[in-house]
Amino acid sequence: MMLFLLLSLFAATPLPNLFWQQEEDQIVRMRDGRLLVGAILDHDLDGFVVETARDGGRFQLTWSDLFPGEAERLRDAFGYRNQKQVPMTTAHRILLQNGREIIGRLLREDARNLEIRVRDTTSLIPKQRLAAPPEEVVVEAATILTPEQYYAERLPQVDSQDRYAQFDFAQELEVMFALEQAKQHYEICAQLAADASDDALAKRVVGALDKLQKTIANREEAKQLDKIRQLMNRERFTEAEELLAGFETQFPNSALRGDYLQLADRFEERRDAAVTRYLQRHWFHRVTKVLKMKALEKDVALDELISWVETEVPLMVRQQLLSELKEMDSHLDLTGIDVRWNKRLEKGATSYTAGFNDGTWILGEERARAGMKQTEEEKTDNRSAQQREMEERMKRYMDNLEAQRRAANAGNEDVKPEDWWLRATVTQRFQWLLAYYVEFSGDYQVTAVKFSYCPTCGGQGYIEVMDVSAAGAKQRKKKCPTCHGVQVRRSISFK
Repeated sequence: MMLFLLLSLFAATPLPNLFWQQEEDQIVRMRDGRLLVGAILDHDLDGFVVETARDGGRFQLTWSDLFPGEAERLRDAFGYRNQKQVPMTTAHRILLQNGREIIGRLLREDARNLEIRVRDTTSLIPKQRLAAPPEEVVVEAATILTPEQYYAERLPQVDSQDRYAQFDFAQELEVMFALEQAKQHYEICAQLAADASDDALAKRVVGALDKLQKTIANREEAKQLDKIRQLMNRERFTEAEELLAGFETQFPNSALRGDYLQLADRFEERRDAAVTRYLQRHWFHRVTKVLKMKALEKDVALDELISWVETEVPLMVRQQLLSELKEMDSHLDLTGIDVRWNKRLEKGATSYTAGFNDGTWILGEERARAGMKQTEEEKTDNRSAQQREMEERMKRYMDNLEAQRRAANAGNEDVKPEDWWLRATVTQRFQWLLAYYVEFSGDYQVTAVKFSYCPTCGGQGYIEVMDVSAAGAKQRKKKCPTCHGVQVRRSISFK
């Protein structure tokens, strides 16, 4: 299985910088809360020298000595960028019929089962439980590989004589918590750097080894922090939050407090992103499951069905997702669900389509054809969103009353919405419900509305029939039995 490494690598040489040469006083916030006021005299990839304005004392600081966020601010000012390595690897996503998702290495597949390994755990999954075929994905290596497994896979890919490759590999191993192996490859890198007289790299190795030795010397704290990272990677944030809350009590004078603070700083952002991803993956499936069950029912009143789609379905979906997300975020509520669901649009959401098809006429002519031609009145509409929503709800209510009135006075040629529902296939009913939910619940963003002419009348809205009697034949126009005069089929794209 091919192993990838996702790197955020930028030039190590800073941009021309007058910031420190001018020796202007700066306020530097330390990790322990202290503030240093003074001029920054020199800096490199590992840290900087500051001369305090108060007494002229000089301090050699590393980036890890600073308060979270402070190092990033100064490195940006100096023209440096963070050099971070996030080991990634290929895996398979397995979706089960109960909605559960498993991400791991697919080791073996036969006619009946899949064999999946996640770190040290191997499971057999019957194929009859699958909701979809296995999908290949790229994930953080720590989610599915132990440090030893990662080292065994990655080692053959690293050039043993390339000092920079050895340094990068050692950093990867440190992230993966393969500490002894990381130390070994830092030492190999140091020897290669010395042979090449690469003083800059040798200096970096010394700093990296000092930090690594500190981690090894405080292995229990490091293991606890690594456990928290693993829980976050597996999106088990409720457990991770409990361990984070207890870390300072368990290790009150930890030498790795800086690493703990960095992890704590990233926790909420990581959890929010994970909840958003979960909603984006599962919202559509929860909606379709509810609507497919309803589509099986034949004896329904369309006005009640429409009210159910508009008001009850959105709440049902949210409550189900909320119960599923308790393991990720025990503090989450319905408002939080909405906030994170809307965030999906910021990074690109999955697009879907749905159509009213031959049931388009049930919407009424105005709503069925809405969007075909924008009027000047619509272009200059100054109503607030609340006013438009209220007027739209009132209009739907009046349309439903009118539909009921027409149904009560129906003649031989009139067809009630319930008649169409009864004759439609389950798939047609489901598509109609999905399209209505998307357009009128507000849960999705409609990106496009498409129209096609009615295939029966060719978009005329009527058909011509011939009445034959003793007096002769007479041609007349009759409302189209498929589109009922609205002329079009309506479909939508949404995300």
